Amino acid sequence: MNLGYDRGDDKTNVDENFYIICKAAGLSRDRIVKTKQKQGTNIQKIDDVCIVSDNTDGLVTNHSNIVLATFYADCVPLLFCDPGRRVIANSHSGWKGSVLNMASLTVKKMTQDYGCNPKDILAGIGPCISKENYEVDEDVASQFRKEFSECVFASADKPGKFHIALQETCRLSLLRAGIMPENIEIAQWCTYQNEELFFSHRRNGALRGSLAALIELVK
Repeated sequence: MNLGYDRGDDKTNVDENFYIICKAAGLSRDRIVKTKQKQGTNIQKIDDVCIVSDNTDGLVTNHSNIVLATFYADCVPLLFCDPGRRVIANSHSGWKGSVLNMASLTVKKMTQDYGCNPKDILAGIGPCISKENYEVDEDVASQFRKEFSECVFASADKPGKFHIALQETCRLSLLRAGIMPENIEIAQWCTYQNEELFFSHRRNGALRGSLAALIELVK
């Protein structure tokens, strides 16, 4: 069930995987807008099924029956919905996006472009690599320490190595943006540990497929 078109699979096979998942979830298979991710914080407003700009890690729309899709293999999926304003968003938050507050930036995009109130937005933080399995060097840890010091943990047995709680950085970013704590839901699965459920770049390197997060506003 690889959903990435850059993983070496035939395009028709990936298309079929999307078809299977969309059919099972009741999503619009023929109206999918996909990110072109570069581990950044660019968010594109989607008014119709269109070509997404390069270097786009987030999508937002108030149009129904358009599926917004982002891609993963350990990074953090962020899903948003304002039921009152009928606005949805889908953002990919890698380590760079997380330390640069991709979660907050997506909320800001929703408020600026569609007049959403952060207190009305529901947010989901999807499965990603867990703190215990996400080990980084000092150069990465130092960037998180400046913005999310409480999410950086020194390795107990490896000097100069640190563990980062990516989901917690995103949760804190959402709270800073004004999202209500009770409106945040966090998936508890670790992509690295659960090989039977998820692809993981840290576990398998380039020999892996891609996961996708999908969200659609229905009529």
